[in-house]
Amino acid sequence: MRPTRSFFNGAIVLRLLERKLTFKPSTEDHGGLAGMTHERVQFGPQLDGVFVDNGSESVVLFTHGNKHNITKFRAHYDLFCSVGQSFFTFDYPGYGRSPGTPSEASVYASARAAYSYITKERRYRPDKIISYGCSMGGAVAIELVQHAAVACLITESTFTNTWAMAQHLYPYLPVWSLLPKRFENDRKVKNIQVPILIIHGDKDPIVPARMASELAQEATAPTQVILVPGANHINSLEVGSISLQSTIRDFIGKHTS
Repeated sequence: MRPTRSFFNGAIVLRLLERKLTFKPSTEDHGGLAGMTHERVQFGPQLDGVFVDNGSESVVLFTHGNKHNITKFRAHYDLFCSVGQSFFTFDYPGYGRSPGTPSEASVYASARAAYSYITKERRYRPDKIISYGCSMGGAVAIELVQHAAVACLITESTFTNTWAMAQHLYPYLPVWSLLPKRFENDRKVKNIQVPILIIHGDKDPIVPARMASELAQEATAPTQVILVPGANHINSLEVGSISLQSTIRDFIGKHTS
């Protein structure tokens, strides 16, 4: 009985550690919305979102990473504005002003609620919606496309699954093998039927660049991979500069026109 109880308690500790490592929410205002004309909205189960209307017929649904909140990602907002795209972004439960507790299920549900908001309240057609996710947000974007119609998908610095990430980041803790795979992007990407653009820094120390290629290899839809020379996990847009901006503009324009 004791070994069984010990194993059970150890599994609980591992799951708590897994959640703590996966989700790193912040309620701090990081200043990323300062000086930008935007509309703050509440949608779904009291979630906090931001809509920026740039007059485009299409809209980017942006899902951010596992750290910070929507006030952090100014580089992405500037990108969307520079290419003339309206966009909607939001905070998962436990992030920013959104109440609740983050989990794989709750971040997925948040994205579905955001999709419902932009299609029903903002009246965007599915074929004018770009699902764009950064890091863990890429996993959220991939999951959303399993259930919702969109024009195309863009992921940035996104991993294959959390189990592979644990092997990469903590190779000295083989006990991670006892945990189930989560955020199984490599499995789900096989089901996607819209064009995919995968962006990744080739010097990413957190999510290795090889995972971009591994995701692309599993994809069955037309997929383009952009490895940004010299970029790390968080600065592909800055390092990629005008060239990457042009690629994203062309990709969006081609698949929403």
